[in-house]
Amino acid sequence: MSQPDLAAIAETVPGVRLTPVEAAPTGPRQLPPQWQPIAAAADAGARLALALDLWNPALLDALPRFAAGLRSRFVDARPCLADGEPALLYLARHPDGHLLSWLGRDPAGFVQPQFWQHFPEPLRVFLREVHAGFTSGGHTAFGPVHPRHMQTIAEQAGEPDGLADWDEEQDIASTRLLLVASNGGMVNYCVSPELGADELAIVFEGDIDPTPYGEALDRLLIRRLER
Repeated sequence: MSQPDLAAIAETVPGVRLTPVEAAPTGPRQLPPQWQPIAAAADAGARLALALDLWNPALLDALPRFAAGLRSRFVDARPCLADGEPALLYLARHPDGHLLSWLGRDPAGFVQPQFWQHFPEPLRVFLREVHAGFTSGGHTAFGPVHPRHMQTIAEQAGEPDGLADWDEEQDIASTRLLLVASNGGMVNYCVSPELGADELAIVFEGDIDPTPYGEALDRLLIRRLER
């Protein structure tokens, strides 16, 4: 199969300015050291394999369907600059043939978000050491959000001190639900001090559904890969 060109790839990341790393002012030197072998690999399959070798096994174990998809449906992992920042652009093919992508952000850009001690440990390792954000189609969609984009439900609604109607009716306050992923629409996936350490709250139209984090993220990621 021929490799997609830059124009086709750019269509998968609307609103993001992509620069091939070889066209960047300092070339691959802008990349973190652990990505240098990826940039040096000429073969797409080799680049992908080197990128996946950096993923922490505990997170992959928690995402069995998506982990299988990473090996079978993804075709490349290209170092690039996304809005001037180092990123790995993971490319995949949908069953109908159209191109999908995820942007894996440089872990050097990690900043500690609220409620950090309540994140599942494999997700903490991933965000801190592998990718400080891994999303598709938007800054908060279909994967763990960059920590700088993580907001509480209250902050997201422009009421950082809390949503009065919400807080009167719900078991978990709007200031205690931190968005860590979404489906790009109305469904948010949140960490909260009120949940178990291995749970996320799936929040939709005021309903809060505590779910094991692996099950929740695996379902979200595979939905993007297959829909």
